[in-house]
Amino acid sequence: MRFTETKLFCCLGVVTLMGGCAPSPFDFDPPAARPLLRDMPRYEAPEDPDRVGPGSDVVTIGEQLTLRQALAAALVRNPRLRSLAWEPRIAEARRLQAGLSPNPSVGIEVEDFAGSGSLSGFDSAETTIAFSQLLELGGKRDRRVRVAEGQWTVAALDYEAQRLAVLTDTASRFVRVLKLQQRVEFAVRAQALAEENRRVINRRVQAGDVSPIDEIKARLESESTRIAADRLSRELEAARRELSAMWDATDPGFDTAIGSLDDLMPVPLLDALTDLVEHHPEVQRWIAETERRSSVVALERAQAVSDVTAGAGIRYAEESEDVGLVVAVSVPLAIFDRNQGGILAARLRAAQAIDEGRASRRDLATRLVRAHARLTAAYHEAQAIDAALLPAAKDAYDATRRAYDEGKLPYLDVLDAQRTLFDTETQRLEALAEYHAAKVQVEGLISEPLNTHSLREHSDHPNQGDSP
Repeated sequence: MRFTETKLFCCLGVVTLMGGCAPSPFDFDPPAARPLLRDMPRYEAPEDPDRVGPGSDVVTIGEQLTLRQALAAALVRNPRLRSLAWEPRIAEARRLQAGLSPNPSVGIEVEDFAGSGSLSGFDSAETTIAFSQLLELGGKRDRRVRVAEGQWTVAALDYEAQRLAVLTDTASRFVRVLKLQQRVEFAVRAQALAEENRRVINRRVQAGDVSPIDEIKARLESESTRIAADRLSRELEAARRELSAMWDATDPGFDTAIGSLDDLMPVPLLDALTDLVEHHPEVQRWIAETERRSSVVALERAQAVSDVTAGAGIRYAEESEDVGLVVAVSVPLAIFDRNQGGILAARLRAAQAIDEGRASRRDLATRLVRAHARLTAAYHEAQAIDAALLPAAKDAYDATRRAYDEGKLPYLDVLDAQRTLFDTETQRLEALAEYHAAKVQVEGLISEPLNTHSLREHSDHPNQGDSP
């Protein structure tokens, strides 16, 4: 077979015309961050999977840990968050693939050779080299790209929702550490006071002023407070480790969490918060998913349009050394398979997405109602304790201690008054911790801080003090 360079260039030209152009590089900006995440760092998976490295050192954990440091560390190092960060990158790759055209095919056909008589050799052979290309009709490629872009949006919003979940979980664990730190301080103070009482009682027993039974009670109280302090110290250590696990640390790396649970702020009305649920990434995710599934319906309908396979090539006659052009076109007949099942399934899934989005909204709204109720109840409880219970408990303890020193009351009354005071302080601390834990949940559900000016104006407690 003898082919000239001109024939080869003709064949290459056919391939070039059929191959189409490569898609442009693909990139998307992430969804706009909600106010709660707007000033926080954002981890993004590398474009090249070979460049995967250890966790970012953008946040340094020192001996004293602030809430902002804890949140920043979790948002760039949390293992679950980092794993989910790959999904938008995967969606980018699928978008790239969706925009590619099918590869052309090349075929070689040799006829009229190795037969009998005049066709026994290759002198009468005809050789055809042809290139063919599948031509997609119905806008299939554009619709594939649209589906892939929708998948990227869904993946990006899933990642944003996970960032919000990590932030909320980290803040909740930080509040627990603050609470246990203060509980430990209470327990140590109670232990020191019980030990001091025990020494005073010992001296009074030796002087014959009180019964030896009081010394036994004081010793039991001292031992009980020591056991309580040890237990709380172990709980605090566990809480510190649970908090540090949010940024993938096996050792806490910090000694003290810095923050106050005493700050209270107005609780906005529930009606002022309900509409904000619509801006939650989970809700936005289902809006994007509904649009993506509608794009899938359009793609499945396009799949029902038959594609055309077009081919062109060169036929060379060995005997006459003539060259001819060969053109072929083939079209499937859409008789049995018109993608009826694929279209129906896509339509059903699009309808399903509407109900799934509605269920997601309802779940978030229900959780908001519960968290808001907890927040409001904890606020009122803390206010009531500060206004009445705590001052009364302090006055009762002071009065009981003076009466005991004057010999008017037994030591058992002192222990009861002391226990009442510590229990009231602990109840106040629990109410404050519950308030801040519920506040974290509410902020996570509306994805913005509660101390914004617009939400303060909708408070049903206008006399509450604002947090700094």
